Formats: sequence, C-alpha cells, structure tokens
Amino acid sequence: EVEDLINLLPEDLLSKLVQKGTHIPTHMAEYDLVDINLDVGRRACCWMGNDRVFLSDDENRLVTMEEIDCIVSKLGGFGTDNRAGLEQKLHRISGMCNRKGEVIGLSMRVGRWFEGNAAMLVDLLLGSDKSILILGEPGSGKTTIVREAVRVLASRHNVCVVDTSNEIAGDGDIPHPCIGDARRMMVPSLDAQSSVMVECVQNHTPHIMVIDEIGRPREVEAARTVKQRGVRIIASAHGDLRKLLKNKELRGLVGGVESVTLGDAAAKEEAMRKSNGKANGSFSKTKAQRMGEPTFDVIVEVRRGEKHEWRITRDAKVAVDAILDGQKYKAELRSRDSRLPIVMYDLVEL
Repeated sequence: EVEDLINLLPEDLLSKLVQKGTHIPTHMAEYDLVDINLDVGRRACCWMGNDRVFLSDDENRLVTMEEIDCIVSKLGGFGTDNRAGLEQKLHRISGMCNRKGEVIGLSMRVGRWFEGNAAMLVDLLLGSDKSILILGEPGSGKTTIVREAVRVLASRHNVCVVDTSNEIAGDGDIPHPCIGDARRMMVPSLDAQSSVMVECVQNHTPHIMVIDEIGRPREVEAARTVKQRGVRIIASAHGDLRKLLKNKELRGLVGGVESVTLGDAAAKEEAMRKSNGKANGSFSKTKAQRMGEPTFDVIVEVRRGEKHEWRITRDAKVAVDAILDGQKYKAELRSRDSRLPIVMYDLVEL
C-alpha cells in the first residue's frame, strides 16, 4: 500500500520512488521507505532507513503552499493531535502548523503490515495470558508488530483495539483487514484515550485490549485499572526498559519506583553486598525499589534497523528489581532469517 502514499506527491517528485514510466514503487520504496517530509519553501526529501534522499536533484525545486494544500485536501482531516490518514490505509500524515493554524509542513509516515511478523512472539501471544509491553524508539517497528499481534490474537479471542490516531487499523469507519476479527474503538483526542480504555472494558467486555503508544500518566493508571478488571493488555511505548524506569510519567507500567530510607546497619550491609564485600566506608542511606506489581508481565524491546532481532524479558518484575539494584537483567534474544521460517533463541544480559 506504499503506492497510495507516494501518489499523493506532485508528479515531478516521484522519480526516485517509482519504477521508470510507472507509478509502481521501487523495491527500496516498498520495503525501506520510512517517511516523506514536505515543508513549504524547502526541498522535499524522504528517509530510506537512516538515509535522507532528496526527491529532486534540482536544488531550486522547493515545496509550495499550493502543493501542501492539495495533499491536505485528499486526507481524512486532522485531529487534535495534528494527525490524519487515508481511508482504510495504515499510513499516518502529521501536520506542522504556523501560528495561524495553517499546515505548512507534512511528515508522511509509511504504515506497513506483514503477515507472520509476530511469529517470534506467537508462543507468548497464544501460549500464555500475560500482558505484553513492546518498547522501542520511534521508527523501530512497534506498531507493525502490534498490528500482526492483534490479528493473531483475534483468531481465538475477543480483542478490542483502542486506536489512538487510527494508527493500528487505519483511517475511516471500517478498520483495515490487518486486524482480522478484532474490533476497533477510535479515540477522539489524545486526552480521551484513558477514558476510552475504561469505556472499552465497561461496555464491550473484551478478553484482550490492544493500545498503541501509551504516553501519559492517565493512560498508565487506566492500564492498571483495565488489568485489575481481568483484561489482558498488549501495548507499546517509547524507549527501552532502563529508560522507562527513568520516566516518572510511565514507569508505573512496570510497577513504579519509590525511594526508601535505610538505617545505618542496613545501609552498610547493602553497600557491602553491592561491592562484594569491598565497600570503602561510604554508603547511601536511601534505596530505590519497585513500588508495586507491574501492569505488564513481559517486555519486548525492539530497535530501529534491527527488525529481525528482538529482546524479550519474560518476567518484568525480576528485571525491574535487578535494574534498581544496579545489576544486569536476563533476556531472550530472539532473531530470525527473513528467508527461512526459523526463530533462533539466545540468552543475554542487558
């Protein structure tokens, strides 16, 4: 479906993205194109993986306001988060506005769906009832994994997607076929995501709820409420596990962090333990520890540019405790060869 996004562009900006004499995407555009960036008065460019490619070799070929307006007129309309989409397509178009509220720039993110993409998680998806949090930086493929996880789970369970910005199931009232038999609840604005999560549980009795991009404290609390009501959750968030624990707004997803004060004897004992009996006499009387039970049991960490290699922590509680204790934590490194239906496992410390 990359062709649908590319064809929004002016004709003279297509040559580096389509096969000669056609509107069919090149192999690189089909599989490596990440974003197309258009800003008024500047050269149009795209990102192929980590490489910037200018769409015209003419340095004087600049994007015009008329071209931006023409693209915007073909979209489903921008929400309060300045995001829009194409009817029943997975692509995301985000607007940059001036002080008058006029769209003067567009970030056009390619949305993809690959059947079988969640194969490295199928044992955890179908062989357990654990809630799973997928962590990664922007552009690492979290949403693509979530889409396929939804389809796999919906083949056996009542799955409901709480779809912020329609990013999982696409724009329009009818969801994209990539989510299979799952149902989809749209979110009218970012501020409403937490209330839609609770409404989903109260009104539609799902076995499993799926959320893309938990990013605000109210959503963290809503996720905890959903879990306490017996609903399994599959969700994504930005960062990795160590960074998540430093994020005061989101670390409640894995139990939260609190600081406790130790007595002199306990502080000395703790210092000796951490230094393997080689403490130099100085010690801290405060200690960071996990505040409560994690909302998510399993953590999946993905990285940009490593779409065939994921790090899976089966016990979030043990991993969080190890990090707060200044130790490494154990994870499974799962990898695959894109040409073979084989998943390889290895144990690593992170």
